[in-house]
Amino acid sequence: MKHIFIVNPAAGIGAAKKVRLPQLIQFLKETGVDYEIHRTLNKQEVGTWTRERAAVGDAVRFYAIGGDGTICDVVNGVIGYKNAEVAVMPCGTGNDFVKNFTNVKNFLDLKKQVAGKAVPIDVIKYNDDYCINMLNIGADCDVVVRADELKQAGKASGALAYAIGALQILPKGPKYRLAYKINGEEFEEDLMLVAVANGQFCGGGFKSCPTASLRDGLMDIGIVRPCTGTKLISMLAKYRTGTHLKDKEADKYVKYLQLEEFDLKPISPCVVSVDGEVYDFKPMHFSVVKEGINIVIPDGSQFIL
Repeated sequence: MKHIFIVNPAAGIGAAKKVRLPQLIQFLKETGVDYEIHRTLNKQEVGTWTRERAAVGDAVRFYAIGGDGTICDVVNGVIGYKNAEVAVMPCGTGNDFVKNFTNVKNFLDLKKQVAGKAVPIDVIKYNDDYCINMLNIGADCDVVVRADELKQAGKASGALAYAIGALQILPKGPKYRLAYKINGEEFEEDLMLVAVANGQFCGGGFKSCPTASLRDGLMDIGIVRPCTGTKLISMLAKYRTGTHLKDKEADKYVKYLQLEEFDLKPISPCVVSVDGEVYDFKPMHFSVVKEGINIVIPDGSQFIL
């Protein structure tokens, strides 16, 4: 099997290039695996390059060395190719996808990664593209934007940046007019945010979709109506720990579903975060690609759910 290491030099504010790449080169010098190292040029290039390599048909394992966005780019390249496997070496600021597994530290252990076994997991398809972990629409995405601004300014990083961003954005009571369809029934209302999830975590560790599983053939949909004041503070704390679904008061604000298909469109302008990457939100049809890719689980780790 060919082992191809996809390195995003900008990930983790340069940590992928400064720290992980030298470690990788040293490891590869000491082992006998058939390898190649590819430094990414931009998002579009990653998907095209990995797709071309996977299309050759030989057994290949791509290691995404970067943040959740880099993983997503690789997934969009290899989707549909059963000969391709995707391994993840988290080097971003949020690194939410790997939180769906135990012993997260194993994902940075090259020896355990090379020894890892690939298993099929689901992927979310939205229109003509794919998401491996989660899409966030509305206030949740605005928080991502603010967190990124804090990180770029050197004022905070990781989960702290997201927490500060949430405290700055959410008390303003943001709301967005959105229309959605569930099992053929249409709804339109003012919402604070919508999460469409394959995995459980977003924002550097917020457990926003606590029952999501990467292999159940379903998306977890969290629809949150606007709330303010002390209730917002209480809800935010529960949203972080994943206990909001157990709060009876949350029933007034949260609609939580598990679906195979879902439609959502903006009535008022808003943005969407796809595995941490932000775009203008346009009408989207979501569906589950069951066992869409083969993900490598490092030796010593397993699914949390």
